[in-house]
Amino acid sequence: SKQRRGGKIILLLILIGIGLMVLFHQQIYHSIKPLFERWGILVEKREVLLYFSDAEGEYLVGEKREILKKNEVKEEAKETILELIKGPKGKLIPTLPPRTKLLTLQINDEGLAKVNFNPALSKDHPGGSSAEMMTVYSIANSLALNFPQIKRVQILIDGKPIETIAGHLSLRQPVFPKPDLIRRQ
Repeated sequence: SKQRRGGKIILLLILIGIGLMVLFHQQIYHSIKPLFERWGILVEKREVLLYFSDAEGEYLVGEKREILKKNEVKEEAKETILELIKGPKGKLIPTLPPRTKLLTLQINDEGLAKVNFNPALSKDHPGGSSAEMMTVYSIANSLALNFPQIKRVQILIDGKPIETIAGHLSLRQPVFPKPDLIRRQ
């Protein structure tokens, strides 16, 4: 009957398709992978805690966020900072000015992460010593507490070390994370 023949043809086409996919698997996979990643298929995620300011600007509070799982800590650390720049989804207060851009991020073997921002980080900063603490330690804590490979963080602007973001906190030396600034909710 027609139906059975149709079924066989479809089966045959599927088998041919599978055969071709096995042959071209590598090329296909590499050309399709970015699309799949964009659609959120085939993508492994990992959860990170981003640290944003509480309403009073005294403590950091963790907010869960999913980032794409990459093969490199450096890539996952970049994703984490990009999410930090986007700001909180809940009631917390952003710690980075909205026009801040991450330029580069490098991690050396000693666990020092050099995080390089555009000048907006400093230029657009609201100022004040507590707001500056929130900015610095939201970056340091979000990196060091999610990635054990990262021990200290050096904040750069346009590739150069900076004295301070808004005049209160010296950034000449890399900063260690400060877990005592985190308030459990």
